[in-house]
This record gives sequence, structure tokens and C-alpha cells, in this order.
Amino acid sequence: MNSLEFPSAEQVLDRLGDDFITAFIDAVDGARADYRELKAWHPDWAPGYTSRFIANFAHERIWDRLTRQVRGRPGVEIRDEEPIREIRTGTMFVTRVKRHHPGERISTYPTAGALAYWAGRAITLEGLEQHSLAAGYYWDRETREIGDAVLSLREALDRPVWGITLERSASAPTGIAWTPIEPGLPELDLSQFATEDEEEDFA
Repeated sequence: MNSLEFPSAEQVLDRLGDDFITAFIDAVDGARADYRELKAWHPDWAPGYTSRFIANFAHERIWDRLTRQVRGRPGVEIRDEEPIREIRTGTMFVTRVKRHHPGERISTYPTAGALAYWAGRAITLEGLEQHSLAAGYYWDRETREIGDAVLSLREALDRPVWGITLERSASAPTGIAWTPIEPGLPELDLSQFATEDEEEDFA
């Protein structure tokens, strides 16, 4: 792979490893169950939850579940320095937890730091490229539910290279099944834009 190419979904999954991908799927599934438990605990509160509250809750639960499973594994480095949360896997990938919308949009404040991160990759030496991944879930605006686990590689905030959904599968050789997401029309969500806020939006 030369410095002008992006890795394919297969190459990324292979580099991240089955253990990491399984931990990510379990984290999303677990966050979905946590949210259902929250709603069951006080169903009268749930209608008043904003999309931002749900997104922040989902982020916290996915981040906590995922980092507890991968912390201390060889090649995994966790950065949890608010407002930045990311996981480095080897020297090639940096992953942030992000909510995905139709058209492969992700939710973030478009600050200088966020735009630089989602510019896709920092090229150093041949074979040592660093790529930015978004690992999260599909957000269904109508049902307001945490959807499938999603992994995407981007060349810019609003320009995904590819996206896939992931799930556990007993019939798959590795126990993990993935499906390419049909490309949509990417849109940049500026609804949460804050001109003076330089903090990265977790959700």
C-alpha cells in the first residue's frame, strides 16, 4: 500500500484484530442495553430526553465498555484527556467514538482540531501512515434508538472513504460479520456549531 492509498475495510479489520472488533461490537450492544435499562428505570423521564443527552449517554457507555476491554492489550494506547478521547491501535490507526447519521455524517463540532483530525491521515514515512477511524453506531432519528455498530474511514469530516456495519455472527469464520454501507449523499451537520467553543464534541 503506497502513501496515496487508503486501506480497505478488510485491511483495517485485519490490522485492528478480532479481539478489538469484538470488544467494540460488545460495547455498542452493551450501551444499547444500558439505555434500555435507563428508560425502564424511569419511563416517565424518557420522553424528555434530548437527542444530545442520548448521544452523550451512548458515548459514555460505549467508551467505558470498550476501554475496559482493550486497556492493557499490546499495541493499544488510550488517551482520555477531556475533551479528547481516542484509542491508538499500533502505529496506523486512531479511533474516536462517534454517532453516525444517514449519508455517513458524524456528529462533531467543526473546530480546527476536529477538522484536522478528520482530514483522514497524517503521512509520515512510507508504510507508516496514520488513519482516523470513527467507531460508533447508527442513530435513528425517528425511533431515537442506538442502532448497529458502525466503523468508518474518512478523508474529511464530511467525506467518508467507506463505512461498514458490524455484528457478531456464529456462521462467520471469525465470529464477526460486516456489511458495506451503501454510499449516501454526505452532509455536514452544523446544527451544533459553536464559534467560541474549541472543545471536541464527544457524541
